[in-house]
Amino acid sequence: AVILPTLLYGAETWTIYQKQVRKLNHFYLSCLRRILKLTWQDRIPDTEVLERTGILSIFAQLKQLQLRWSGHLVRMDDERLPKRLFYGDVAMGSRRQGGQVRRYKDTLKTSL
Repeated sequence: AVILPTLLYGAETWTIYQKQVRKLNHFYLSCLRRILKLTWQDRIPDTEVLERTGILSIFAQLKQLQLRWSGHLVRMDDERLPKRLFYGDVAMGSRRQGGQVRRYKDTLKTSL
């Protein structure tokens, strides 16, 4: 009951990379396996562990949290700082050349 809120604290505003998702997923599934008293010798796949618990994967839960937060952003007043930051009203200038760092807005667009 305490693992999931601790693991996903503030996840609504994270910019998620695949490496981070893999690490979160590994930790989450190892906790579920420990709760179910499964060992690595049982050789039960991750999908079956999730089916047994009836819980969504960590990636699906992250997407739900982010979509819920985006709904809050859309309904906020225009002068609120989170909304101004999301729509880029505060920052002046342009992004640097080269490979771009993923922004929260980019992550949200891929999930829609």
